[in-house]
Amino acid sequence: MIVGIDLGGTKTRLVAESDGQTVLDTSVPTRSWQHGELLDDDANTTRLLATLGHLDGAHTATIAIGAHGLDSDWQIREFTARMTARHGGSVLAVNDVELVAPAAGLDHAIAVIVGTGSKVVGHNADGATVSAGGHGFLLSDPGSAASLARDGVKALLNAYDLGEAPDGLAREFMNYFEVTDIIELSYAFAADASLATWAPLAPLVFTAADAGSELAASVIDDSARELARQVERVHSRGAVGTAVICAGGVITNQPRLYRALTRHIDDLQLGLTVELLTVAPVVGAVALARKLHNLSTAQSI
Repeated sequence: MIVGIDLGGTKTRLVAESDGQTVLDTSVPTRSWQHGELLDDDANTTRLLATLGHLDGAHTATIAIGAHGLDSDWQIREFTARMTARHGGSVLAVNDVELVAPAAGLDHAIAVIVGTGSKVVGHNADGATVSAGGHGFLLSDPGSAASLARDGVKALLNAYDLGEAPDGLAREFMNYFEVTDIIELSYAFAADASLATWAPLAPLVFTAADAGSELAASVIDDSARELARQVERVHSRGAVGTAVICAGGVITNQPRLYRALTRHIDDLQLGLTVELLTVAPVVGAVALARKLHNLSTAQSI
Protein backbone atom coordinates (compact mmCIF):
# COMPACT_ATOMS: atom_id res chain seq x y z
CA MET A 1 0.00 0.00 0.00
CA ILE A 2 1.11 3.52 -0.74
CA VAL A 3 -0.29 6.68 0.87
CA GLY A 4 0.01 10.28 -0.23
CA ILE A 5 -0.85 13.06 2.20
CA ASP A 6 -1.22 16.75 1.46
CA LEU A 7 -1.07 18.35 4.89
CA GLY A 8 -2.33 21.91 4.63
CA GLY A 9 -2.93 24.61 7.16
CA THR A 10 -6.70 24.11 7.10
CA LYS A 11 -7.30 20.64 5.70
CA THR A 12 -5.44 17.37 5.27
CA ARG A 13 -6.12 15.22 2.22
CA LEU A 14 -5.17 11.55 2.25
CA VAL A 15 -5.13 9.17 -0.73
CA ALA A 16 -4.20 5.49 -0.39
CA GLU A 17 -3.66 2.96 -3.14
CA SER A 18 -3.40 -0.80 -2.89
CA ASP A 19 -2.53 -2.96 -5.90
CA GLY A 20 -3.08 0.03 -8.14
CA GLN A 21 -6.57 0.74 -6.83
CA THR A 22 -7.60 3.75 -4.76
CA VAL A 23 -8.86 2.51 -1.40
CA LEU A 24 -9.07 5.87 0.36
CA ASP A 25 -9.55 9.44 -0.78
CA THR A 26 -10.65 11.71 2.00
CA SER A 27 -10.10 15.12 3.54
CA VAL A 28 -10.22 15.99 7.23
CA PRO A 29 -9.76 19.31 9.02
CA THR A 30 -6.12 19.63 10.01
CA ARG A 31 -7.16 20.85 13.43
CA SER A 32 -9.03 17.59 14.00
CA TRP A 33 -5.69 15.87 14.59
CA GLN A 34 -3.03 18.61 14.75
CA HIS A 35 -2.73 20.42 18.06
CA GLY A 36 -0.80 23.68 17.79
CA GLU A 37 1.83 23.79 15.06
CA LEU A 38 2.95 20.54 13.48
CA LEU A 39 5.91 19.99 15.80
CA ASP A 40 4.38 21.53 18.91
CA ASP A 41 2.73 18.32 20.10
CA ASP A 42 4.61 15.02 19.87
CA ALA A 43 1.29 13.17 19.60
CA ASN A 44 0.37 14.91 16.33
CA THR A 45 2.01 12.14 14.32
CA THR A 46 0.12 9.48 16.29
CA ARG A 47 -3.19 11.18 15.55
CA LEU A 48 -2.28 11.63 11.88
CA LEU A 49 -1.47 7.94 11.48
CA ALA A 50 -4.73 7.09 13.26
CA THR A 51 -6.63 8.56 10.30
CA LEU A 52 -5.34 5.55 8.33
CA GLY A 53 -5.78 2.99 11.09
CA HIS A 54 -8.92 1.38 9.65
CA LEU A 55 -7.17 0.35 6.41
CA ASP A 56 -5.72 -3.15 6.10
CA GLY A 57 -1.98 -2.84 5.61
CA ALA A 58 -1.84 0.81 6.64
CA HIS A 59 0.71 0.15 9.39
CA THR A 60 3.35 -0.89 6.82
CA ALA A 61 2.32 1.39 3.97
CA THR A 62 4.83 3.60 2.18
CA ILE A 63 3.83 7.17 3.06
CA ALA A 64 4.81 10.44 1.39
CA ILE A 65 3.71 13.66 3.08
CA GLY A 66 3.83 17.19 1.78
CA ALA A 67 3.30 19.38 4.82
CA HIS A 68 2.61 23.05 5.34
CA GLY A 69 4.99 24.16 8.09
CA LEU A 70 7.99 21.99 7.21
CA ASP A 71 10.15 24.91 6.13
CA SER A 72 13.64 23.91 7.27
CA ASP A 73 15.86 20.84 7.05
CA TRP A 74 15.65 20.44 10.82
CA GLN A 75 11.85 20.48 10.79
CA ILE A 76 11.76 17.88 8.03
CA ARG A 77 14.23 15.62 9.85
CA GLU A 78 12.37 15.96 13.14
CA PHE A 79 8.94 15.27 11.66
CA THR A 80 10.31 12.32 9.65
CA ALA A 81 11.90 10.87 12.78
CA ARG A 82 8.65 11.14 14.72
CA MET A 83 6.69 9.52 11.92
CA THR A 84 9.24 6.74 11.46
CA ALA A 85 9.23 5.97 15.19
CA ARG A 86 5.49 5.30 15.03
CA HIS A 87 5.11 3.70 11.61
CA GLY A 88 6.20 0.36 10.23
CA GLY A 89 6.71 1.43 6.63
CA SER A 90 8.90 3.90 4.76
CA VAL A 91 8.18 7.60 5.26
CA LEU A 92 9.11 10.61 3.16
CA ALA A 93 8.28 14.10 4.39
CA VAL A 94 8.73 17.31 2.39
CA ASN A 95 7.33 20.81 2.35
CA ASP A 96 3.95 20.84 0.63
CA VAL A 97 5.31 22.94 -2.23
CA GLU A 98 7.42 19.91 -3.21
CA LEU A 99 4.23 18.16 -4.33
CA VAL A 100 3.64 20.53 -7.24
CA ALA A 101 6.19 19.27 -9.79
CA PRO A 102 5.39 15.54 -9.36
CA ALA A 103 1.67 16.35 -9.42
CA ALA A 104 2.23 18.00 -12.80
CA GLY A 105 4.12 14.91 -13.99
CA LEU A 106 7.44 16.75 -14.09
CA ASP A 107 10.83 15.88 -12.65
CA HIS A 108 11.94 19.51 -12.66
CA ALA A 109 9.91 22.69 -12.25
CA ILE A 110 9.79 25.87 -10.24
CA ALA A 111 6.76 25.64 -7.99
CA VAL A 112 4.82 28.71 -6.89
CA ILE A 113 2.31 28.13 -4.09
CA VAL A 114 -0.08 30.97 -3.31
CA GLY A 115 -2.81 30.13 -0.83
CA THR A 116 -2.76 30.25 2.97
CA GLY A 117 0.88 31.26 2.55
CA SER A 118 3.12 31.65 -0.46
CA LYS A 119 6.49 30.22 -1.39
CA VAL A 120 8.62 29.60 -4.49
CA VAL A 121 10.69 26.42 -4.62
CA GLY A 122 12.96 24.74 -7.14
CA HIS A 123 15.93 22.37 -7.14
CA ASN A 124 19.41 22.75 -8.55
CA ALA A 125 21.21 20.18 -10.69
CA ASP A 126 22.40 18.37 -7.55
CA GLY A 127 18.85 18.07 -6.23
CA ALA A 128 19.32 20.60 -3.45
CA THR A 129 16.32 22.77 -2.68
CA VAL A 130 16.43 26.47 -3.51
CA SER A 131 13.55 28.59 -2.28
CA ALA A 132 12.32 32.11 -1.72
CA GLY A 133 9.58 33.48 0.48
CA GLY A 134 7.42 31.43 2.77
CA HIS A 135 8.38 33.43 5.86
CA GLY A 136 4.86 33.98 7.15
CA PHE A 137 2.05 36.41 6.44
CA LEU A 138 3.29 39.06 8.86
CA LEU A 139 6.62 39.47 7.08
CA SER A 140 6.39 37.86 3.66
CA ASP A 141 4.14 35.55 1.60
CA PRO A 142 3.16 37.96 -1.21
CA GLY A 143 -0.16 37.16 -2.86
CA SER A 144 -1.33 34.92 -0.04
CA ALA A 145 -4.75 35.58 1.42
CA ALA A 146 -3.68 37.26 4.65
CA SER A 147 -0.85 39.16 2.98
CA LEU A 148 -3.21 40.62 0.40
CA ALA A 149 -5.34 41.92 3.26
CA ARG A 150 -2.26 43.31 5.04
CA ASP A 151 -1.04 45.06 1.89
CA GLY A 152 -4.54 46.32 1.17
CA VAL A 153 -4.78 48.05 4.54
CA LYS A 154 -1.27 49.49 4.11
CA ALA A 155 -2.29 50.89 0.71
CA LEU A 156 -5.38 52.46 2.25
CA LEU A 157 -3.32 54.08 5.00
CA ASN A 158 -0.87 55.46 2.44
CA ALA A 159 -3.77 56.89 0.45
CA TYR A 160 -5.21 58.40 3.65
CA ASP A 161 -1.87 60.07 4.41
CA LEU A 162 -1.91 61.56 0.91
CA GLY A 163 -5.33 63.03 1.59
CA GLU A 164 -7.13 60.80 -0.90
CA ALA A 165 -10.81 60.00 -0.44
CA PRO A 166 -11.74 56.40 0.46
CA ASP A 167 -12.26 54.28 -2.66
CA GLY A 168 -13.98 50.96 -3.33
CA LEU A 169 -11.34 48.96 -1.48
CA ALA A 170 -11.79 51.16 1.59
CA ARG A 171 -15.55 50.71 1.48
CA GLU A 172 -15.24 46.92 1.21
CA PHE A 173 -12.92 46.74 4.21
CA MET A 174 -14.83 49.26 6.33
CA ASN A 175 -18.10 47.43 5.70
CA TYR A 176 -16.45 44.16 6.69
CA PHE A 177 -15.24 45.56 10.02
CA GLU A 178 -18.32 47.76 10.51
CA VAL A 179 -16.28 50.94 10.93
CA THR A 180 -16.68 54.37 9.36
CA ASP A 181 -13.16 55.61 8.66
CA ILE A 182 -9.66 54.40 7.77
CA ILE A 183 -8.16 54.97 11.22
CA GLU A 184 -10.88 52.86 12.85
CA LEU A 185 -10.22 50.27 10.17
CA SER A 186 -6.51 50.17 10.97
CA TYR A 187 -7.25 49.63 14.67
CA ALA A 188 -9.79 46.90 13.99
CA PHE A 189 -7.48 45.18 11.53
CA ALA A 190 -4.43 45.24 13.80
CA ALA A 191 -6.39 44.14 16.88
CA ASP A 192 -6.27 40.51 15.76
CA ALA A 193 -3.26 39.78 13.56
CA SER A 194 -4.17 36.22 12.68
CA LEU A 195 -4.75 34.15 9.57
CA ALA A 196 -8.31 33.49 10.67
CA THR A 197 -9.08 37.22 10.80
CA TRP A 198 -7.06 38.51 7.86
CA ALA A 199 -7.39 35.77 5.22
CA PRO A 200 -11.18 36.20 4.68
CA LEU A 201 -10.51 39.76 3.50
CA ALA A 202 -8.60 38.63 0.41
CA PRO A 203 -11.68 38.15 -1.83
CA LEU A 204 -12.66 41.75 -1.06
CA VAL A 205 -9.41 42.95 -2.64
CA PHE A 206 -10.30 41.19 -5.89
CA THR A 207 -13.92 42.34 -5.72
CA ALA A 208 -12.77 45.95 -5.34
CA ALA A 209 -10.25 45.63 -8.16
CA ASP A 210 -12.87 44.18 -10.49
CA ALA A 211 -15.16 47.10 -9.58
CA GLY A 212 -12.50 49.62 -10.56
CA SER A 213 -10.42 50.28 -7.44
CA GLU A 214 -6.95 51.30 -8.60
CA LEU A 215 -5.60 50.74 -5.11
CA ALA A 216 -6.83 47.15 -5.04
CA ALA A 217 -5.50 46.53 -8.55
CA SER A 218 -2.09 47.87 -7.54
CA VAL A 219 -2.00 45.64 -4.43
CA ILE A 220 -2.61 42.58 -6.61
CA ASP A 221 -0.11 43.66 -9.26
CA ASP A 222 2.58 44.45 -6.67
CA SER A 223 2.05 41.02 -5.10
CA ALA A 224 2.45 39.35 -8.48
CA ARG A 225 5.60 41.37 -9.17
CA GLU A 226 7.13 40.28 -5.86
CA LEU A 227 6.28 36.64 -6.60
CA ALA A 228 7.98 37.03 -9.99
CA ARG A 229 11.06 38.44 -8.23
CA GLN A 230 11.11 35.36 -6.04
CA VAL A 231 10.95 33.15 -9.12
CA GLU A 232 13.90 35.12 -10.53
CA ARG A 233 15.88 34.61 -7.31
CA VAL A 234 15.28 30.86 -7.32
CA HIS A 235 16.18 30.67 -11.02
CA SER A 236 19.38 32.67 -10.48
CA ARG A 237 20.43 30.25 -7.74
CA GLY A 238 20.39 27.36 -10.18
CA ALA A 239 16.86 25.98 -10.13
CA VAL A 240 16.48 23.67 -13.11
CA GLY A 241 13.45 23.30 -15.35
CA THR A 242 11.72 25.74 -17.64
CA ALA A 243 8.19 25.37 -16.24
CA VAL A 244 6.73 27.49 -13.47
CA ILE A 245 3.80 25.57 -11.98
CA CYS A 246 1.35 27.56 -9.86
CA ALA A 247 -0.89 26.04 -7.21
CA GLY A 248 -2.79 27.09 -4.11
CA GLY A 249 -6.27 28.38 -3.44
CA VAL A 250 -5.65 32.07 -4.13
CA ILE A 251 -3.82 31.87 -7.43
CA THR A 252 -6.02 29.03 -8.66
CA ASN A 253 -9.26 30.86 -7.95
CA GLN A 254 -8.21 34.43 -8.77
CA PRO A 255 -7.37 34.82 -12.49
CA ARG A 256 -6.33 38.45 -12.01
CA LEU A 257 -3.38 37.42 -9.82
CA TYR A 258 -2.40 34.57 -12.14
CA ARG A 259 -2.48 36.80 -15.22
CA ALA A 260 -0.37 39.43 -13.46
CA LEU A 261 2.18 36.84 -12.34
CA THR A 262 2.42 35.41 -15.86
CA ARG A 263 2.98 38.90 -17.26
CA HIS A 264 5.71 39.76 -14.77
CA ILE A 265 7.52 36.46 -15.28
CA ASP A 266 7.38 36.95 -19.06
CA ASP A 267 8.91 40.40 -18.54
CA LEU A 268 11.94 38.76 -16.90
CA GLN A 269 12.78 37.05 -20.22
CA LEU A 270 14.17 33.94 -18.55
CA GLY A 271 12.62 31.50 -21.01
CA LEU A 272 10.15 30.21 -18.42
CA THR A 273 6.61 29.08 -19.12
CA VAL A 274 3.85 29.54 -16.55
CA GLU A 275 0.89 27.25 -15.98
CA LEU A 276 -1.62 26.35 -13.32
CA LEU A 277 -1.61 22.96 -11.67
CA THR A 278 -4.78 21.25 -12.89
CA VAL A 279 -4.82 18.35 -10.42
CA ALA A 280 -4.85 18.28 -6.64
CA PRO A 281 -1.39 18.53 -5.01
CA VAL A 282 -2.06 15.24 -3.23
CA VAL A 283 -1.50 13.59 -6.63
CA GLY A 284 2.13 14.63 -6.20
CA ALA A 285 2.28 13.00 -2.77
CA VAL A 286 0.97 9.76 -4.25
CA ALA A 287 3.57 9.97 -7.03
CA LEU A 288 6.35 10.45 -4.47
CA ALA A 289 5.05 7.53 -2.40
CA ARG A 290 4.94 5.33 -5.48
CA LYS A 291 8.50 6.29 -6.42
CA LEU A 292 9.73 5.59 -2.89
CA HIS A 293 7.90 2.24 -2.82
CA ASN A 294 9.35 1.18 -6.17
CA LEU A 295 12.86 2.18 -5.06
CA SER A 296 12.51 0.26 -1.80
CA THR A 297 11.20 -2.78 -3.64
CA ALA A 298 14.07 -2.70 -6.14
CA GLN A 299 16.67 -2.44 -3.38
CA SER A 300 15.20 -5.40 -1.54
CA ILE A 301 15.47 -7.71 -4.57
